[in-house]
Amino acid sequence: MILLKLFVPYRMVNLATRISTAFSQTYREEFKLAIPDWRLLACLGEYGKLNAKDIAELTLMDKSKVSRAVKQLEDKALLLRETDPQDNRAAYLSLTEAGHAQYQSISPKALAWEEELLSVLDTNEYRNLMRIIEKLDNQVIKMAAQHHEINQPHERD
Repeated sequence: MILLKLFVPYRMVNLATRISTAFSQTYREEFKLAIPDWRLLACLGEYGKLNAKDIAELTLMDKSKVSRAVKQLEDKALLLRETDPQDNRAAYLSLTEAGHAQYQSISPKALAWEEELLSVLDTNEYRNLMRIIEKLDNQVIKMAAQHHEINQPHERD
């Protein structure tokens, strides 16, 4: 029998959801951004010019959620879409000046929020947390790849 309070996947999802929801108050009221909008803004703020597929991979959002966030940020003149001259089907996304300004306004608030969240940890606990997150992330990727290999049909000779 699974005890949910001890089941790591359950605990991690709940914690991530609570963190995301609580953190969203940092930008929801003042900047009128939804969670996917912020993720897109932050991704472009950090990486610069990306296509929607790259953003979906970096943020772990599905394509439709990325598309809706792109539309929201375009409507607010925070995002610029440029067609790839080599491939008219592909578009690159980047922040406009207003998008960069908004990202720069939110970033210090985001870092302050993170600092308050992590204030309950001492330096060693923080280092251990980051190390554990990295190990679990790598393990999940490895397990997913193994599962994918197992479930792939093999070519017949």
